[in-house]
Amino acid sequence: MDEGQESAVKEFFEDFVTAFSSFDGDHVATKFSLPYMAKGPGDVCNVFDSRPQLAEYFQSYLDEYHSQGCRECRYSNLAVNRLGSECVVASVTWNLVDASGVSVTSWSESYMLAFANGRAAAFATVDHVGE
Repeated sequence: MDEGQESAVKEFFEDFVTAFSSFDGDHVATKFSLPYMAKGPGDVCNVFDSRPQLAEYFQSYLDEYHSQGCRECRYSNLAVNRLGSECVVASVTWNLVDASGVSVTSWSESYMLAFANGRAAAFATVDHVGE
């Protein structure tokens, strides 16, 4: 992975944190390309092919997190593996915290990122179930 791609991956996650703090599904959805696939636990697998549909999906999660007292998200344990010259899989641990910095929930997730015009966008994510 070259310096530009490494920078783009870090920028993706930093921008995601900023978008998350807006609690606006439309803003979060801009970090993802279409179509987008989200693999969750069990048989849960969602595929989105429109921005409004994706924004609604993220808004439902943001509303739930906010109702649980979450006010900020943080990531750690960034690990990146190349998938050829145009894509990477980037894994992080997310920690959602309340206004005083106390953890509300956490999980690990992997993002399939593609590079275009010096930026990274996620086209798929996988929750790390059973960790």
